[in-house]
Amino acid sequence: MENKRLKTTIYLAGAIESASTKEMKNWRAEIREKLIYPSLGIYDPVEQETLKVGRDSKSQCEYIANLKRGGAWDLFSLAMDGIWWGKIDTHKVEKMNLLTFLYNKARLEGNYATDFPLWGDFEAVVRSDWICAYMPKDVKTVGTILEIFVCYLFSIPVYLILPDQSKTDTNSTLIDIVMKSGGQIFYSIKECCDFIKTKYKLGE
Repeated sequence: MENKRLKTTIYLAGAIESASTKEMKNWRAEIREKLIYPSLGIYDPVEQETLKVGRDSKSQCEYIANLKRGGAWDLFSLAMDGIWWGKIDTHKVEKMNLLTFLYNKARLEGNYATDFPLWGDFEAVVRSDWICAYMPKDVKTVGTILEIFVCYLFSIPVYLILPDQSKTDTNSTLIDIVMKSGGQIFYSIKECCDFIKTKYKLGE
């Protein structure tokens, strides 16, 4: 992988823990296929989790579920920290200050795709120029909503794809924070990707 500064970095937010392998992978693969540009770095947490922990996302979810069932809460906490924070020890820092530092670091120093495996998902979110979030109605997710909220706090645009429901039927707070992040709502991956290509002039 060439160690070249990326012009744009994006994050693909969507269900993992409660999703089937098909539900977590297919839409992400479609976006990655539609947005292939040398200067664009796409952080896919499904792909990166495998690199970070040495097992695929489904196996990692089962591992964490077994830690909960067995009451191994210290190991559970470490595993969750690894997903969200990577190798950063957050126990002695104010987390909002840390997120602000990482946000500013990306704007000052830029992002490099070779660093993706070092990031936790929180760092990947705040270092992104925008995120694409995919939320089918019947697939539960909490992490995606948390990531969208972080984007709202930092005014990172969220492009939310609702493949099987209208925004008038979707949770009001979710729609509100997406819009106030500077983002928009779409009803298909193609619609979202076409908008992104035009808005950010990716082909130029």
